[in-house]
Amino acid sequence: MKNLAKDTTGNHTSHIIIVGGTSGLGLALALHHQTLGWQVSVVGSSAAKIADINSQHPAIVTYVCDLTEPNQTRTLLDNLSDIPFQRLIYSAGSYTNERIHHLNQADSDQMLAINLQAFEQVFRWASSQLKQQLKQQYQSLDASKGNRPSLVCIASIAGTMDYPYASLYAKSKRAMIATASAYRAALIPYDIQVNCIASGYIDTQALRDLNDGDASHKPFIMSTKTAVDHIMQAIDDDVELAIFPRSMRYITSALNHLPKPVLNWILRSKLDKSS
Repeated sequence: MKNLAKDTTGNHTSHIIIVGGTSGLGLALALHHQTLGWQVSVVGSSAAKIADINSQHPAIVTYVCDLTEPNQTRTLLDNLSDIPFQRLIYSAGSYTNERIHHLNQADSDQMLAINLQAFEQVFRWASSQLKQQLKQQYQSLDASKGNRPSLVCIASIAGTMDYPYASLYAKSKRAMIATASAYRAALIPYDIQVNCIASGYIDTQALRDLNDGDASHKPFIMSTKTAVDHIMQAIDDDVELAIFPRSMRYITSALNHLPKPVLNWILRSKLDKSS
């Protein structure tokens, strides 16, 4: 495992910030980094989940922030600006099943804010912070030879599909993928790593809640542990866009090669059916 928490001097503990790290995949990634010896900070909107983490995992530093409020997000980032970090993962997400529920104004605003607008706000801040940290390290002749600084975002395999019938969720995740790719190109001169994760269904409590408590019928669904293993391997291997599981990657790749009218017809006929 390359994701060690100490630099070559052996006296520096790496720090990771996980936005959307108080439950599900984000929390699983937080706990995994903690087992590797990382200092972990998580951001979430639920005071109850924050309290639970404070009780069960007191070594994890927690922050409450409503990402749908730009001013709250700005205050959070201001508070984090004096704290060095080596990795940031944006794992926050919002989903409304547009096949079943009519997309109202509140749902639309929330999905756009969390899946795209807050993501862009956080990534812009994080890239600036990492560049400034690297500049200070080089000026002090104390450049770390340990972990390469990295930015990671959790998108969705839905965002890899390009078709006219795509939902707001899929379109926002597609925009996230494109934005991460642009940051990756822009940060090459700084040797800052950027990775985007586009997974299929993960058996989290949130997914189960969306499916009456049982998501086992979802195709190629994977455990949270399996997803964490895939993500950590993608970071280790510096994969620009990690799409998994392999079976869904093959299926989406094949579908994307179909003519758009055919793809639109297939997906419309499938997605109009209740899940």
